[in-house]
Amino acid sequence: MRLGVIADIHGNLLALEAVLERLQSHAVDSVVNLGDCASGPLWPAETVALLRATTMLHVRGNHDRALGATSPERLGQSDRFAWEHLAPTDRDWLSTLPTTQVVAGAHGFHASPGDDEAYLMESVADRRLLPDAPDTVEARLLGVEGRLLLCGHSHLPRLLRLSTGALVVNPGSVGCPAYRDDKPPAHISESGSPHARFAVVTLSPTVTVEHHAIAYDWNLAAARASQNGRDDWAHALATGTARA
Repeated sequence: MRLGVIADIHGNLLALEAVLERLQSHAVDSVVNLGDCASGPLWPAETVALLRATTMLHVRGNHDRALGATSPERLGQSDRFAWEHLAPTDRDWLSTLPTTQVVAGAHGFHASPGDDEAYLMESVADRRLLPDAPDTVEARLLGVEGRLLLCGHSHLPRLLRLSTGALVVNPGSVGCPAYRDDKPPAHISESGSPHARFAVVTLSPTVTVEHHAIAYDWNLAAARASQNGRDDWAHALATGTARA
């Protein structure tokens, strides 16, 4: 079985369209989306419409959960923009997505099992998001079993083999290659390039993982962010780096 793995679209319709087109050429049997679909100053409504028109499996991310708020008053800038541009039915769909998906023995969740805001494979050091050692990652999995574990949230494409032989895969972010988080401990996450990221996993007697970084019109996406008052997003989209 060939499984397409995507995560952290963040309303970037252009990147999502490019990724879905490329996944067709890889002849995947199924696609799993690990969440954070719409939050951001881009195309939240159009992105959700496209996602809802597909047959892919979805996992709820922390920003999807946040969009279930009854009003946008306490939401951050990116969540507020998405909330205000989404229909109530779309906000309800996002906020009620399942927190896990299991397909062909692969166990998918947004961040860490039982916590959609806790990084699984990284920690903050010197205000940056940096990889953790395998034993640290294993301790966070709290007995979750399976030969393939899928997560997103950090926006950093990674592949890690645990002592059990299980693989942990983060496909990276489809639509948000870098960000700054000012919540303590404040930090930045940077993929280093503006490409849209995804993974293709082949499950057979062995597991093969392919990480992909593809070009799309990121300058148009950056212009959209600027038009909507988010020059920080524009910089991230165009460069894959976060402003200090």
